[in-house]
Amino acid sequence: MAFWMTVVPGGGFAMGEAADEAEARLMIVRQQGRASVRWSERAERYRWTVVLEDGKTSHGWADSEAEAWEWVKEAVNRPYRGMHYRGPRGLWTRPPG
Repeated sequence: MAFWMTVVPGGGFAMGEAADEAEARLMIVRQQGRASVRWSERAERYRWTVVLEDGKTSHGWADSEAEAWEWVKEAVNRPYRGMHYRGPRGLWTRPPG
């Protein structure tokens, strides 16, 4: 169980509880208006869009509204792209003997 609270645009705040941290992040971006799922008459599919904290945008198409929200959840909780962790070098030594 995860409890969350966030500031919403225009003043005020929103809070709630979610099953886990990933679900809480999804609820936060929905309340802040940074995630949306809309029906496209032209494409006859759902268009999902999410703006991440660093200003990057992810978007795509889905066949159902539930599937679109799953894509939004994945985009919000994916690790940062382009950032690679490299461990310290030169720690390997030959065994004595």
